Amino acid sequence: MRQAQMVSSLLNISGYETEIVAIRSAGDVDSNTPLYESKGTGVFVEEINRAVLENLVDLAVHSAKDLPSHLPEGISVMAVLPREDPSDVLVSSVPLMKLPPGSVIGTSSLRRIRELNMVRGDLKTANIRGNLDTRLNRQSLGEYDGIIVAKAGLKRLEAKVEVHDLNTDDFLPAPNQGIIAVVGLSDTWLSDATSKINHSETMEIYEVERHIVRSLNLGCSMPVGILCTKTAIGYNVKCRFYSNFIREFKEFTISFSNKEALDDLVDNIMKKVPASYGYNFRKDP
Repeated sequence: MRQAQMVSSLLNISGYETEIVAIRSAGDVDSNTPLYESKGTGVFVEEINRAVLENLVDLAVHSAKDLPSHLPEGISVMAVLPREDPSDVLVSSVPLMKLPPGSVIGTSSLRRIRELNMVRGDLKTANIRGNLDTRLNRQSLGEYDGIIVAKAGLKRLEAKVEVHDLNTDDFLPAPNQGIIAVVGLSDTWLSDATSKINHSETMEIYEVERHIVRSLNLGCSMPVGILCTKTAIGYNVKCRFYSNFIREFKEFTISFSNKEALDDLVDNIMKKVPASYGYNFRKDP
């Protein structure tokens, strides 16, 4: 809802009247099943995108990292807002490296579980679901010694909690983390409206990370970190693929100015990530 309010405000400033329609997704309704055990993809976005296709709403607002590899035909990401800090943070009274062995960390992200295991293999993880307010409340009640969340969400909600930054060297964020995406029907009058709120540099970064996700048919619940940063002459991209079964990962970094280099990166990933990691890569035709 906070993200929808941000998009609404920008559209209002651009001269458009708006109304926010709340829709509960499957990911909201089922707050118990770990995300990596959920059936299908897009558990947070499918119903909302269907409302766009059925002309019940004009635009859908999503966390871009929740979008599946492929959107339904007829809709597309028409705008993105400026990227917030994409990193993860630990909500806890104690920094990660000072937590006692056996401390329980709440997360429903397989990526975060794998990353945490590499850094602090002596800690335990427990599933936690629900919106950010719900997760923060459960942590404050003592159900967990800490929870890992996206820094962007805390900043947007202006949450007053004790946090400890997790560096992206150890906790490489999910692709498109920190980006708000606005989805609508392709080639309609809304193109003009959304163009006025689109942040072009973030859209470039979004498209780089999304290209890798789409090309490899990655689901948002897979233990994969991808981060693109813009430089004066092009882009830097870091990708990390964690094994689904053992304490190991493969990392890939690339600097480039020509986006055709992304195809070489995708090919390299497909060749060098072992089949034993449990991925089912399928490069787009």
